[in-house]
Amino acid sequence: MTVKGIRSALTQARQDGKVTETEVDQIVLKARSGWGLTASERTELIKAADSFDDPAKQRLMRHLSAMGQQNAWVNVQAGGLAQIEGRYAIVTVGVAGLSAKVGLFDNCFSLKGTAQADGLMKVAIEGKQLSVQVKKGETAAQVLEKLKAQLPSKVTGVVLSGDVQPYEMASFKGQAAKASDDAAHLMLFKPESLGLKPGEVPLKVVVTGYGAFMGITDNPSANMAQKLSEAGVKGAIVEYRRLDVTTDAVDAFVAEMKKSPPDVILSMGVTHGQSQVEERPENHLGAAPDGNNVMMKDREVRPGGARELKTDLPVDVIENSLRGYGDQRAVHTSRSDGAYEPDRSAYLCNYLGYNLATEFAGVDSTTAGFIHITPDTPVDQMHTVLQAVTARQLDWRREQPRS
Repeated sequence: MTVKGIRSALTQARQDGKVTETEVDQIVLKARSGWGLTASERTELIKAADSFDDPAKQRLMRHLSAMGQQNAWVNVQAGGLAQIEGRYAIVTVGVAGLSAKVGLFDNCFSLKGTAQADGLMKVAIEGKQLSVQVKKGETAAQVLEKLKAQLPSKVTGVVLSGDVQPYEMASFKGQAAKASDDAAHLMLFKPESLGLKPGEVPLKVVVTGYGAFMGITDNPSANMAQKLSEAGVKGAIVEYRRLDVTTDAVDAFVAEMKKSPPDVILSMGVTHGQSQVEERPENHLGAAPDGNNVMMKDREVRPGGARELKTDLPVDVIENSLRGYGDQRAVHTSRSDGAYEPDRSAYLCNYLGYNLATEFAGVDSTTAGFIHITPDTPVDQMHTVLQAVTARQLDWRREQPRS
């Protein structure tokens, strides 16, 4: 896609005075069909996003975060766009009886149905045009196995049973598809680029920041989360989220993470104090206006819960990863700061930290927690933290007996 093409697409999208999330999806899908965005095209889109409504701008940031992970992102194009539903583009594949979805933020290609006639399914993966000869009566799983056999040399994948859900993250967890499955999805990745061993699949990492609140319109925590996700980490595919500063937004996010648990959740918020791991979230939400200027009631985060919990993040691992920064170190733990004090603002940062500790402290397969940053926190130090936490989780998985 060219900058001229992006400008044309934006002009068409703005005909009604605004750009919607669906229109953002369509523009980015066109860019993907042109093998991605150049640096100038990316800059053009980000500049244009300043005039978008907030949801559309955040949708674009999520796209750019996914596509920017060069070691992790696998570009998939298939057929013509029928519609956008949640996290997926529903596309036509030219084979009667088969319907397909392409992940907008996941390296996922999903099929559903059984071929009603012989046909030819064409898919482009990482720029390589693939043609799959489909025979009448073949199931979605059988067709995906044929597609998998043609993948480019640096890309591999696993075919998992079942259809993907519109508003749920696709993951590498699940049952291997059987030949009889008429709904299955192919999860794609680049093992060599991610530093994975033979037979391993990537971890799923989610990083979050917060949106506007109390006069802060450009929240540094959201900017940090976007930069970390776009930078990526070894062994994992990273997804960016920007949360509204409300209890409803946090509750919905935690519920989603509980339903489809990633391997790592690193959430962040901004502080005027020091950057630090929040190691002891408390069961207290104070009376204060949220990001929508709605007054919250003073209450417990979880009625009847413990007064204080320990973070699920591996504090010792984080501490060891940061020691090399010496006097330039900006992110702290209780191990490095003798005067360490946990956050006691009783605001949404603590609310999220306590909820993450509640849901994931007893779940070894997911590590989750909260870190406060400042506007000046170096990206490289937070990237070091994310890489260390991810590496520790990957090591844990490698220690588990194979089923």
